[in-house]
Amino acid sequence: MRITIFGATGRMGRLLVRQALDAGHDVTAYARDPGRMRTAHPRLSVVAGELDDDHAIVQAVRDADAVVEGVGSVSDGTRRIIGAMEHAGVDRFVVVSTCSVPDPRDLPDAEFASLVAFVKTVAPGPYAEVRRAADLVRASGLGWTLVRVARLDDGPATGRVKVGHYGHGVVGPSITRADMAAFLLGQVSDGTYLRQAPAISN
Repeated sequence: MRITIFGATGRMGRLLVRQALDAGHDVTAYARDPGRMRTAHPRLSVVAGELDDDHAIVQAVRDADAVVEGVGSVSDGTRRIIGAMEHAGVDRFVVVSTCSVPDPRDLPDAEFASLVAFVKTVAPGPYAEVRRAADLVRASGLGWTLVRVARLDDGPATGRVKVGHYGHGVVGPSITRADMAAFLLGQVSDGTYLRQAPAISN
């Protein structure tokens, strides 16, 4: 498959790029600073641009089979990516989100409610942005999946990912970036969570 990855130079994004290449996919990495791409590969191309560069975003998603957005909290960038995908006829959109974004299938949970309240207090801007981005994704006509996490850590991949909704006693508070990258990559070709917002953890 041909996969375009936004946020490709971040800690999780670099793992996702590597995993996608190792799985045999062709990857287009969108990067504000291409010099931060530490991977060189014949099936990797890099498009340089900011998240307000419509021309570069269109170039990055053109001919893609799927797009993964690992930026998470830039709603204007999400809006531009959605527009570019619609223009290019690209449907599959896998998006990193957070536990700050609610889902109708969630149940009340004191631990996650406390975490969300903390984020809303100390980082009201990013909190509002990630919710706006999620609303844009859900309102689009794309084949989207919002992948929600509470905390990321740099531990090694475990190969074990719990999937569910908050408040059901299934999903915990954290996941390794390597395991999250693997889950995101799996969603590119798996429609199990199409137009859903699963929460994941280790």
